[in-house]
Amino acid sequence: MKEDESEPSRMLTVTDVAQWLSVSSSLVYQLVESGKLPVYRIGNGRGAIRFQPHDINQYIESCRSESSQPPSPRRKLRPNLRHIRLD
Repeated sequence: MKEDESEPSRMLTVTDVAQWLSVSSSLVYQLVESGKLPVYRIGNGRGAIRFQPHDINQYIESCRSESSQPPSPRRKLRPNLRHIRLD
């Protein structure tokens, strides 16, 4: 039997995930509500929210941006203003 089959992986709390991603707990809840992070509800009713580590890794991979993309063009600054004299 493989090591990962003999013992289930530890499920993570909202606080664990927030610390792992270096974001707030409220952002983790927003990601859950938007369907971007799969969640497990443990217990009756709404239940306690738990996450699998491999789901978090998949989310992180989905956020990876291509480094080959050119940077967005800088916004052109507005021209210098000139004062006019009103008499």
